[in-house]
Amino acid sequence: MEKVLITGGTGLVGNNLTNLLVERGYEVRILSRKFTTKTNFPTFCWDIKTGYIDTDALKDIDYIIHLAGENIGAGRWTKKRKKIILDSRVKGSELLFNTIQEMGIKPKAFISASAVGFYPAFRENEKSFSEDDAPGTGFLSDICVKWENVADNFQKTGIRTVKIRTGLVQDKDDVALKKILQTSKFGVLPVFGTGKQYYPWIHISDLARLYLTAIENDKLESAINAVAPQQITNYQYILAIKNAIAKNRIIIKLPEFMIKLLFGEMSEILIKGTKVHSKHYEEIGFNFQYKDIASALEEILK
Repeated sequence: MEKVLITGGTGLVGNNLTNLLVERGYEVRILSRKFTTKTNFPTFCWDIKTGYIDTDALKDIDYIIHLAGENIGAGRWTKKRKKIILDSRVKGSELLFNTIQEMGIKPKAFISASAVGFYPAFRENEKSFSEDDAPGTGFLSDICVKWENVADNFQKTGIRTVKIRTGLVQDKDDVALKKILQTSKFGVLPVFGTGKQYYPWIHISDLARLYLTAIENDKLESAINAVAPQQITNYQYILAIKNAIAKNRIIIKLPEFMIKLLFGEMSEILIKGTKVHSKHYEEIGFNFQYKDIASALEEILK
């Protein structure tokens, strides 16, 4: 039985992934900031701030999946908050790398989360970015570049490395979707700014399957864009939610200045977007269960 260590294993993606891995016969271990009873899997502790990690978590490990990272949408991007977001990703990756180097172990693969924030963001954009395109500028791109640079250290030591650049994860427990659905109780659904900005997305089940593919397909290396084939704008996304829950809801546009007043710099994740596709899915034989947003929302909101 191959052993998989997951950081951030009790989060939205981690919960779905751990269950899938067990179904496929893997032994799962969780690396957490504190001992938790939220999971039935062996849990080990680490502390990024102090550089502590329970090395028992890494003994005889076959794969490391690094999901841990502070939620970018949990609060306004103050200087302190931005440092926490960055450190949770970069220093966590560095701690894992330094520890396996000190222990002299070499897992079969290191699979790191990343995000489509890697690419340039626009209010309206027709260019579709693939894994070959260069990063953008700004806070989100800077995070992703530094995050992936640490992952590349694993690659340099001969460990197969995969960086999964994830779009908006669609799941019934997703905080952003819950907030949108809350507004529907008042008869409205919000479109942010013009609504023409692209929102790359992926259903949680397909994302978990893609991580499994990253484990099992040893031809998969470097970066892959975890986004569904259908490319949609913010307006099309909100319209799909309306059609899925109640067609009598009114779609309203929130002007950019209002969003900026409410969220500050963090408004970037709402009023800007990026059009993204992957050139690797056919190469690795990956097939989506949810190729369009209508079928994804139908499953989520049933």
